[in-house]
Amino acid sequence: LEVGMSNVNIPAAEGAEMPFGGVKRSGFGRELGPLGMEEFVNKRLFFIAD
Repeated sequence: LEVGMSNVNIPAAEGAEMPFGGVKRSGFGRELGPLGMEEFVNKRLFFIAD
């Protein structure tokens, strides 16, 4: 079984944070989602107290 996503008796669990890609040239690929951007950004944490 070579697929990007397979569901049996339940609806698809999809989310922007999930690295979804097809097999070979199908789908967006994992690099074009939010996880692919992590290689190019520096995360910063800001804490603002009242």
